[in-house]
Order: sequence, then C-alpha cells, then structure tokens
Amino acid sequence: MAEIRSLEELQEPDRTALCFSPFGLGPAMPAEKAAEFLQRLVADCALAPDVAEGTRREFDRLQRLFAYGLLDYDVFTVVDDRALLVMEQALRERFVQWCAGTITFEEANGLQSPVVQDVRTYDDVFAAVKKAGRRSRRRPRQQPSPQWRLKVGTTLIDFNGMLAGLRTWARAAGLLRGQRTRGIEHAKSKLRDAVAHPTGYHRTMPVEAARTLHDLAEFINQLWGHPTPGGRLYPAPVERHIVVMAWNDEGSVEMAHADALRGDSDADGYHYILIRSASGPGSRYEDGYWSAFDARFETTQFPADYLWGPGSRRDALAWLDAEQPKGDTVDYVDRVFMLREHDGQVYAPMHPEVAAGLTAEEQRGTWHTVRADFPEHAFAHVRGLSDGPGHARTGDCRNCAAHHLGSGSHEQALRAAEDTIGVVTPRRPPAVRIPDSFFWPHRF
Repeated sequence: MAEIRSLEELQEPDRTALCFSPFGLGPAMPAEKAAEFLQRLVADCALAPDVAEGTRREFDRLQRLFAYGLLDYDVFTVVDDRALLVMEQALRERFVQWCAGTITFEEANGLQSPVVQDVRTYDDVFAAVKKAGRRSRRRPRQQPSPQWRLKVGTTLIDFNGMLAGLRTWARAAGLLRGQRTRGIEHAKSKLRDAVAHPTGYHRTMPVEAARTLHDLAEFINQLWGHPTPGGRLYPAPVERHIVVMAWNDEGSVEMAHADALRGDSDADGYHYILIRSASGPGSRYEDGYWSAFDARFETTQFPADYLWGPGSRRDALAWLDAEQPKGDTVDYVDRVFMLREHDGQVYAPMHPEVAAGLTAEEQRGTWHTVRADFPEHAFAHVRGLSDGPGHARTGDCRNCAAHHLGSGSHEQALRAAEDTIGVVTPRRPPAVRIPDSFFWPHRF
C-alpha cells in the first residue's frame, strides 16, 4: 500500500536532486538555488510560433514539469521518457499539416490506379495505409504483390504510418536535415521503443532529461522549418567573417580578425592570407582543423573561402581596403564533396566548383561524390569503401554519417553533384595551403 504523506512532506526537496549544480555533482545546494538552477536548465527551450498546438502543449507541460524533479527525483525520468514519445506526436501532426488534406499511394510499377485518401486527422492516414494494404492482397494468383508507396513530391517511399515510416517521410520531404543527425534520429527512435515497450526499471539524471528536452525542441522546430542558432542537432546557418591567417617557416600559425592587419608593421618572416571563415578569435564555432586551411581542398571543419594571398601584411591590408569584402552566412550541414581516389590514395575532399576547374591530368582516377556535414566524414566514408561491404555505395550509409551520391569518372561524379546542387561553375583558386596539414596527407 502506498504511503500517504502530508503536504509538508510532499513539498520537501529530494536530496538527490539537490546534489546537481552548475559545477556538476557535489554537496547539496540550498533548495532555492537548486530550484533556480533546474528551471534555467530548460528555460531557453522555445518552440517556433507555427508549431502545431497539440505538440506545443505537450512540450510546454514537460518543460514546466521538469522543475518538479526537485521534489521527486523520478520526475526527471518521467519527463525524459515522455519527451521521446512526443517526438512521434510531432511527426504525426506535422505530417497532417504537410499533406494539406490529401495523401497519395502509388503502385511502384504503375500498373494500378493510385490510392488517394482525404486526410484530416492521423487516423485518416492509418485508414489510407490499410486501404493500400487491402488492395495489395486483392490480386490474381500467380501475380506478384504490388508494392504501394507513399508519394512525396516525385519520390515514392515505403510508409506504414509508424515511427520509422514518418522519419523516412520527413527526410524525403526535406523537413529533417544533416547526415550526422540521421544516426541520432535512429538512436532516439530506439530509445522511444524502449520506453514504449519497457523491459526493466531505469532512472534518468536531470542533465540527461534537460538534454532530451533541448533535442526535442530542436527536432520540433526543424520539422516546422526553423533551424536552431548554435544548435547541436539542426543548427542554423553560421556567420562567416573576414579573417587573416599568418604563418612562418618555423611552423607558427596564427589567426585573427582582418582588422588586426591595421596594427603593427610586418612581423619578420610571416606570410599572410585573407579568408572568409566562421572560425576566429571569440567565435563559438571552434574548428579543430583551422590551421590546416587549403584553398583547393575542404580541410577545415566549417566552410572557409580563399580571398587573397599569400603576401605581406602591407599588401593584405591594401587589398582589404580596396576590395572591402563582406561576411556572409553559410549552411554547413548536408554539404556535397567530391573526392579523388588514385593509385591507392584517397585525396582530401574538394568543393564541386573547385573539382570542376581541375586540369585533365588532375582529373585522373576514380571520383566519389558524397553528401556529408563535415569533410572528415566524407573522407572516412570513401576510405571505408575499400575495406569491404560495410559502407554504402549508394544512398544513406548505415555505418557513417554520409550519403553516397555516385562514383565513377570525374565527369560522372561532377554530374552526380550537379543533380544535387544544380549547375556547378568551375573555379580554380591558387594552390595555397597552411604548412600545418598533418591531418590531410593526400593533396595535389
């Protein structure tokens, strides 16, 4: 029989929750400080104004309930588990909005008339799925079963109305983005299944539940077309600024905002270049490979464009004042890279425009066109192709965060890139690279 506690006892803080502070686990905090800390953990989780009402109310309830974990530590587990279920609710409500009243199932071979269903609620979606299934079963003997698929634009996808089908639909409709997040979405789905079909008892820490709420907010906002500035899963485009890089023959490499050129005179033995980059002093976008910049290869984590150099500090400042280049914003997820494989070597990734400007000699070998969020992901995928059947040679790769668009000659790989991003205009920047390039050994 459950213990009946007084109101005063119900209002007493759970000592386990008091042990979590901004500095990690430690001595119990005062209850009022712990209450403020817990609320601030999820205070910045905000949904876009056009998110469906049902999804919004579910999320608001979880965000409000989170702070009550101060009184009962198990509330954090309840919030975390429920948040994983709300992910599917958000997909369902977004699907109903997306289809705008009608969904169409077509037989893959085009031998039978489409199944068209009016849709007002998600129950109508299930009805359409069942209707297509019944038509699959009503076929003459000796004939193969027709494969009914949901029409998304010009694409037909497998769709059964369940979570996996909804995720496939969201990707096909362009509502979810990023190759790294494909694996995260799959993992979240597995966690959701574990919540829906539990096999044991578990507890979740407040920091884990807070992370789940933040991830859920990003997921929901992305479904409604709103990437998150500085987001972990679905980041908004990043701002790039004009940056100067300088290096000397002794291996010293430095980076600063371009205005730093207006300081002292030339440092002895330094070479200068100007680039457009998201990384720089004070930037929130740390790039572990910023010092490996190469004008012809994608060697930095975030996109960086060559502008001028190398040359002296004085010449760099003269060019900066004359041209007055501006910063911009750029999306760094789902980028398209082209990689050359020749004489047993996999070369560093290139932007399709740069690859299009190569000479005939530089075009020799097998080329691969890959969609990935970061160049090292594309490089690892192509290098893994020769290790066996583990990496996909078409479509989404299950073993890494890459989508293989095509392989073959330089012309074939370039055509695969243009099929994805449109017309590619060739450009040929000078062969400028920073000497600190240990991570990318194969370049030309």
